[in-house]
Order: sequence, then structure tokens, then C-alpha cells
Amino acid sequence: MTSSAGQLGFVIEAGEQPRRSPLARVRLDDVAATDRPTTLVDEATGDLVATQFDPNTGELVFVVPGEIPAGGSRTLSATDRVAEPAHPTDAVVKLDRAVLQVNGERFADYLVVGGRRPYFWPVLSSTGSSVVRGQGSADHPHHTGLAISYGGHSEDGSTNIWSDWDEPPYGPGGRMVHRGFRRVETGPVLGEIVQDLSYVNSDGDAFADEIRTIRWWWADPDTRFLEFHSAISHVEDHGNGPFLLMARTPESMGVPEVGRVTNSSQSATPDRVYRVEDRYRASWVDASGPSGGTPPAAPSGPPEDLPDLRSDAAEYRSVGEGPWHGIAVLDHPSNHGFPNVIGKYAMVQQITQSHYPPEDAPHGPFRFQQRVLVHAGDGDHAAVPAAAEDYAAPVSVRLTR
Repeated sequence: MTSSAGQLGFVIEAGEQPRRSPLARVRLDDVAATDRPTTLVDEATGDLVATQFDPNTGELVFVVPGEIPAGGSRTLSATDRVAEPAHPTDAVVKLDRAVLQVNGERFADYLVVGGRRPYFWPVLSSTGSSVVRGQGSADHPHHTGLAISYGGHSEDGSTNIWSDWDEPPYGPGGRMVHRGFRRVETGPVLGEIVQDLSYVNSDGDAFADEIRTIRWWWADPDTRFLEFHSAISHVEDHGNGPFLLMARTPESMGVPEVGRVTNSSQSATPDRVYRVEDRYRASWVDASGPSGGTPPAAPSGPPEDLPDLRSDAAEYRSVGEGPWHGIAVLDHPSNHGFPNVIGKYAMVQQITQSHYPPEDAPHGPFRFQQRVLVHAGDGDHAAVPAAAEDYAAPVSVRLTR
């Protein structure tokens, strides 16, 4: 590394809110490729921080370890020393899924064939248990894991890619067709998958196309992230059905008797929210509860064989037992309608965030994005409101020489 790279400095400013291990991004437009630092050193603590250059955005990406108080800052400088990445990412792509890994451990499986829509299951927290459920539940067995769906209950004639029921009033249903992965990239800080999807109706005719970008990283083992960016090129459907990010909680959480759902609007979560008056707008919603007794150790590496029925193992389903964990869905201010409707067509064991096409581009193109936080403890312990604020207004990074 040249001496000019060694003189590079990065001042990370918290702004008005405190930060906890934030993901930082900074453009390096005027920095030569040979001078991009792979390691930074914290000038206050001497800690080494691994970086990752994103060639698609021209940004250097890194996680700032620890906390930065509101109004405070941290200075990290380029160094010739080599940092061992704290949470390196990897991925194993199979015919029917991509297995996302961090620290050599399985974090989440993204199933892309065999269902009405691609979905994540399991999504593992630091307890070793999944924060979303598999198949086989007595309640709404067609809702599996964490997924982006479409159309709700055939709203205004929309194609139903929400439930697996084909009979009226929900069907006939359509599906999202996985066209392939454009890109699968991993590194010392985060991983990224770019996927092509087509939405088809019950006749097999395509009515929408999406380019979906999925990113994953860990701030620490108890604080894990998935991020979705959806670019809808066009929608030619009969209705104005929403795009919905939904997560079904596992039975072990015992929501609402033991576990709980909280949100930024502090609205009470009703048993059912089919009625318009039961819906609410919120910038974040969180579900947390017990992880299900003493879970088995988090599986390491990609699974060689999985049964056709992707159901939760018995160890994960002991209601009310085991350490707490949770999952939060965070909305972004750039999304049309922010803060968006939470709870549309959902019960309390499910958290859902709705995104409608903007009025000035009902047939596209348009974009929406959301972030998912997988955490230990409940929403208060995980500081979900602060995580939502960090997503809405990331840390400022100033490059110095």
C-alpha cells in the first residue's frame, strides 16, 4: 500500500442519534484502486476494522464496531496491517436455494423454487433457532418463513401471490418465477445477491418483472441484518395489489400469550387486522419471544439434504421456553407512502409491511426497500427504534487525507 493510502482517514459522525455498530459507506471517486484500504485502524482504541469495496456503487463498506454517542464521532485511518474480518460472508448456491453464511455458519436459506414465491427459512438468530417458521403449522400453513408476496386477498382483482389457496375469494393464484441470479458476491463485510423475477398469473402470463437485491451482514452475533431492494420495471395487473414483506413467527414465540409484537406507532396489535380500522402505519414493527427450549447448535455449512417438508424441528417449538430472540421489519423514508401500512391481512403471529405502487407510476417503474433485523432479546434490548433511525439516516462518513 502506498503512503497516500496510509494517510487516508475516515471520520464517522453519529449525527443526532446514538449508533450501535453501524454499517458505513463512503465513495472513493478520487482514490486510485491501488490505494483503496482493506484495513482501517480506530485511532482511539487501536482496533482493526476490515473493509470491502463495492465495485457496483464505488463505495468502501465497513462496520464501525461499538457505539458512537449522539453528536459524537470516530476516526478510522487506513493501515498496512491486515485485519481478520469480524464477520465474513459466504454463500452456497444450489438448484433450489442460496444458503447465506456468516463466519462459516449458516445464517439463512433463500428458497427460490418449489413455492408460490421465494422465501427465507430458516433465518437463524444467535440462539440457534429460527425467528421465522417453516411449513406444517396448523394456522395458515401456506405462509412460510420470510418472503415478499403480492396481491393480498386478490385485492381489487389483483393476482393472488399471497396465499396458496386457489379457490375464491383468494384465487386462482399466481406465482413468482425465479429467472436466475445475476450476481452472487460475498466478502469480509457483507454479501449481495441480485435476482431476476417474473410475476405470472393463473394462466401463466407474466404481468410484472422485478430485479431484487438482497444483502446480508452481521454487526455482531446478536445483531444480524437482511436488506431488500426491489426494482419493479412494470406491473400490468387488474388490481392495485400491494407488494408485502411478511414474516410468520415460529410457534415457540407464543405470540401473543408469551411473545409480543410492538411497533413505532405504539398501536395495540389486535387479534386480527382484516378490518380497515385495525390497520396502522409504522416505520418499524418487531416480533419477539422465546426461541424454543434448548435449541440444537446452529448448523454449520450448507445442508446436504433437507426433507421436502420444510417444517420446524420439534426442538424449536417448545412454546414459552428458551432464550428470547426476535425479528424486526424496518421501513425506509424513500418508499412511497412512508410510513407504510403494517398488519394488512395479517394476524398477530405475522408481521407485514405493505408497499403500493405510487399514484404517478401505477404500472412502474418504481422501487421500494426494507431492512430486516434479527436480534437477541426483545425489541427494547435490541434497540429496534435506534436501528430504524440508523436505517433512515445512516452515519455520515467524511474522507480526509
